[in-house]
Amino acid sequence: MREPAADHTPEQQRLLADIAENGVHVVHVPETDEQPEYSYTVGLWESFGQPEVLVFGLEDEVAEDLLNVVADEASEDRKFLPDSKHDGLLVGYPARFFVVAQPQHAAMVPQIGWAYAGEVVPVVQLVWPDKQGRWPWEDGVREGFAKSQPVFGRKAS
Repeated sequence: MREPAADHTPEQQRLLADIAENGVHVVHVPETDEQPEYSYTVGLWESFGQPEVLVFGLEDEVAEDLLNVVADEASEDRKFLPDSKHDGLLVGYPARFFVVAQPQHAAMVPQIGWAYAGEVVPVVQLVWPDKQGRWPWEDGVREGFAKSQPVFGRKAS
């Protein structure tokens, strides 16, 4: 993990300060023509040995709350690893976690690469179901819901 330095931008200084103080910083990436909005953590790996977490399709405030719950759980040694399913993070719904492959890190989660000074750290994607309990890849799910959550690293099932 990088150490704070005088030549860091205010955003970089805030990122490192959040990690030092809370164990995590959350980055929000706005929607573009190519992809929906998403948010991701920086600091979970350094602070708790938990892979960093990325989540698509949630408004910033909702994503921030959810990722802070993940951080709270990780601080109590609960792990959210690739190919796992967990109850309790989302009220009334399970969450699943899938690996985000290293080649996608530079484009998807660049602040992780910066904070860890290029060190390879694991990243997982948190995926949530629709109100009927269907996952984005399942038959019958609304197209808009599926597009709001592109899923990386899911093994065919």
